[in-house]
Amino acid sequence: MAGYEEALGYTVGTIVRDKDGVSALAVFAEMAAYLRSQGKSVLDELEGMARTYGLFVCKQVSRWHQGIHGAEQIKTIMSSLRHSPPSKVLDLNVVGVCDYERRIRTDHTGATSSLNLPRSNVLSFELAGGSRIVARPSGTEPKIKFYFDHCEAMTDSESMMEAEQRADQRLQSLVEAFLKIVDS
Repeated sequence: MAGYEEALGYTVGTIVRDKDGVSALAVFAEMAAYLRSQGKSVLDELEGMARTYGLFVCKQVSRWHQGIHGAEQIKTIMSSLRHSPPSKVLDLNVVGVCDYERRIRTDHTGATSSLNLPRSNVLSFELAGGSRIVARPSGTEPKIKFYFDHCEAMTDSESMMEAEQRADQRLQSLVEAFLKIVDS
């Protein structure tokens, strides 16, 4: 089991119950040593995973809304996304919406299933092809955060640099398209 947080901390296993750089470093060193014994590097392994599962790129966008009016704006944005979720972002169909406040996942057919996680004012939009957008108000600051995770398929003939450039461009287009939905 491994966990990750935007503050770049990792939890590995169940011994340390919070993000911990020392245990993460130990696991990473073990992985690097194993790969070296196989004649590979960590970057070789990352490239192999990207070619198999897709190249993932991520971006976080925060929008500040100050004061009482700002708090109302954030509530309105979350309510609008919750009650009228987009069916498509850019050219990617929304294949599922996870509403962690209601603890329900709704797929593109309208079928629902329960989410077995604690209640939280968070929405996750699962997009075709493995991309995802998460929306949530900050718990400590007057802002709403959007997390964008984009999965870009790679071809066998392209370099990692080419795939990364294409993925970054596609991610930026996804961000712009979603923020237009939020602003409408």
